Amino acid sequence: MTTPTTAPEMPEVMTRAEVAEFTRISLATLARWAGERRGPRFVKAGGRVLYRKHDVLAWLDSLSEAS
Repeated sequence: MTTPTTAPEMPEVMTRAEVAEFTRISLATLARWAGERRGPRFVKAGGRVLYRKHDVLAWLDSLSEAS
């Protein structure tokens, strides 16, 4: 008997690359959206763009509500 594999848990704070991998949205699109104030909310810390897990999940939920 095999045990089902589970997806790795999302970290509480993610880089843009991690969000891109999780959402399958390109880095370029996330960067453009950030400049346009679209997409998931983010914070800047030490010159780095970081995304909070709950902000990414809330943004994804808002997409399903809008459609």
